[in-house]
Amino acid sequence: MSKRASVGFGATFFLQLALGLFFLMMGIMGLGNYNSRISEVARFFGRDDSLRIVTSVVEIVMGLILVAKLFAAFPEGISRLVTLVLFALWALYMLINLFLNGRFMEPNAVVWLYNLSWHSIILAALWGLGLK
Repeated sequence: MSKRASVGFGATFFLQLALGLFFLMMGIMGLGNYNSRISEVARFFGRDDSLRIVTSVVEIVMGLILVAKLFAAFPEGISRLVTLVLFALWALYMLINLFLNGRFMEPNAVVWLYNLSWHSIILAALWGLGLK
């Protein structure tokens, strides 16, 4: 059964809107940084930015999906599945950026814990939206 799109201005609406805009802006910034002079020089010396581009595009799609779910009707099962896939993608993003490639507790414990905390807030918000 399709879940009727209802635009109510409760906490869940603003949380989902904020997350959608966050992912959109993060993706746009990632693509914008791709064209910077520093990135061009780094690519000249052999840096591969293909993962950055893919990540930025996925973030834009995530943001568009979250915002679209506010105003368009999605079947309840599909809506929950999409949000939980977004949750899994963000958990993978956290794993790559906080734990792999020698990034555990880097550059120091305070900065790493700060990054872990705000990444975890987004992860928890995605989980909460997936359960609604």
